[in-house]
Amino acid sequence: MMKRLSGVRMLKAKLYFGVVVLCLLGLLLGSCARVEALEIRLAPIHEVRVNIAESYPPQVFVYIKGGLSDGCTAFHQLTTERRGNTIYIEVATQRPKGAICTQVYGFFEQNVNLGSDFTSGGTYVVRVNDMTTSFVMQ
Repeated sequence: MMKRLSGVRMLKAKLYFGVVVLCLLGLLLGSCARVEALEIRLAPIHEVRVNIAESYPPQVFVYIKGGLSDGCTAFHQLTTERRGNTIYIEVATQRPKGAICTQVYGFFEQNVNLGSDFTSGGTYVVRVNDMTTSFVMQ
């Protein structure tokens, strides 16, 4: 005769079963998505353009076109930091460590809204990885 499990024991059993199922799915689908198995690198930057939207207040946008070194490389993340009149944008890519990939160079595009906290007539520098540009606020 089978014993009836208490509520807590039943919940623990369901959670354990769920973890086992997720682990098996991970094995079947491959472990490429594990964070520790990724190479994170700064992206090569091909183009940076600053656009000022004719709104009130004017909004500053930065268009970034970057490179993907092979078929396994993808956009990872983008961070921004402002120090005085200089805006630093760091763009990173990711790829699985040790992966054998198609040798096809690709591109990604990102648009970043820097907001409206700029002084009219002020000159600002935008540095995206190793590429620098500047603009004068309207």
